[in-house]
Amino acid sequence: MLVVVSGCRLALAEAGPQTTPLRVGTSGDYAPFSSHAPSGELTGFDIVVAQRLAHDLGRSLEFVSFRWPDLVSQVRSGAFDVAMSGVTVRADRALFMDFTRPYAVSGAVAVIRAADREKFRTVADLDREGVRIAVNRGGHLEQVARQQFAHAQLVPLAENTALPNALARGEVDAAISEEFEARTWTAAPFTTLGPFTHDRKAYAVRRESADLRRHIDDWLAAREADGWLNEQRRRWLGDQAVRTPAQAGFESLVAAMDLRLQLMPLVAAVKRREQLPIEDAAQEARVLERVRTAATAAGLQPDAVVALFRIQMDAAKAVEHAAAPTAVPPDVTLADVRAAVAAASDQVIAELARCQPWLAQARLHQQLSATLRAGLTMPGTESFVAPLLDALQRVRRELVPAP
Repeated sequence: MLVVVSGCRLALAEAGPQTTPLRVGTSGDYAPFSSHAPSGELTGFDIVVAQRLAHDLGRSLEFVSFRWPDLVSQVRSGAFDVAMSGVTVRADRALFMDFTRPYAVSGAVAVIRAADREKFRTVADLDREGVRIAVNRGGHLEQVARQQFAHAQLVPLAENTALPNALARGEVDAAISEEFEARTWTAAPFTTLGPFTHDRKAYAVRRESADLRRHIDDWLAAREADGWLNEQRRRWLGDQAVRTPAQAGFESLVAAMDLRLQLMPLVAAVKRREQLPIEDAAQEARVLERVRTAATAAGLQPDAVVALFRIQMDAAKAVEHAAAPTAVPPDVTLADVRAAVAAASDQVIAELARCQPWLAQARLHQQLSATLRAGLTMPGTESFVAPLLDALQRVRRELVPAP
């Protein structure tokens, strides 16, 4: 499916005018991010954002349809420039693509019929034999469901839009959705259990398209600052999704730090497969030298940024040592996972620079602390929150000597 939307030639100064269209991958089956109106027209939060992004980049816009099981392969093959369809940030996906700063945080929920509220009081009540749970085949929530409901019978459905009807007709006992999407299921009397995950929505590009990802990040930060993204959040996601520029900055910073940690079980898996030690002092030294160079280029005090990364690396080693055996594709090399970690590290430094107006503000201390505690999702990282918080607040811009 291909839909073309004309865009004005008002290019961002950083990106320069473009003659090629911006090709945006979308599933068209995931309200309120991307769905089809009764007229067949694409609609939703990400559709509106894509239209504004193309307009501001001075490019025409092409929507390219994808199915969730094919998301990674289509991003890698260059079937489109950027996926904008409520895509969830995941470490296994980050092996093959780069994510922008997140624009929304949500959580998985189990949707049940209101009449079954006494039967299923908690999420755990669903995890038993004989319970049938529908989930979108190939999407993030299928992976969540397989981890959360090992004893229930999963019913993967090829069409995401078929889930509420299957639940309403009694073909399944529950359906796995997420908070924003579940609110759009209004055709039947449903209720929800959860949320039971902490998921971030972001846009995804090929690793080779790092420049485009940086342009989109800059654009998203600008739309946070001028309030336009909040207007769209109120319209499509609800008032609870609205956030200040500082909140968006802290969430983006912590999201990059968390993704770096989420990649560690994959790093450990490749090292074990290749019979390499978890500890690698030479690699750590290379990482810190790269961090120092990147921090300097970003106008940050390099010693403070290196100190922050030392704590992140201690947390990363703790996660690696504790990691359970994790499946990793046989063609994924140590260089591949290190490239994903490096991309997350670059995001941390970029967001450190963006957060400079807020990191040292005492009135925002509790907000930053709460974001860290909620946003670092890997088990075993709780003890690192306090030292990370202290190190974050010590990062400052590099003072440039007067001429």
